Amino acid sequence: MNINSKSIAAVSLIAVGILMVFGKFFPVVHNLLGELVGLLIPVVLLILGYYALQSGRKVLGIILSIIGACILFAKLSFLIGPILGIALVIWGITILKNRRQTY
Repeated sequence: MNINSKSIAAVSLIAVGILMVFGKFFPVVHNLLGELVGLLIPVVLLILGYYALQSGRKVLGIILSIIGACILFAKLSFLIGPILGIALVIWGITILKNRRQTY
């Protein structure tokens, strides 16, 4: 079987159709795929921005990287907030420990 642009388009249309059918009949699968695609798009933007920077297109690379990073930070904010809070608590404890040792 020859792989050309028509066969790739046909396979991608079949895959999108299957995902749409799963979305109607299996909402859990649809929600999971939606979350994964929601995380995949900012990662792809970051990768495209990196490749644009490597090829010498600085403005395009910076724009794509900033947009991808902002979207990714927004999507992962439920993880970033608690991790930042834990880091601040640990930092505060280490400052208190170091302060007691100096006296």
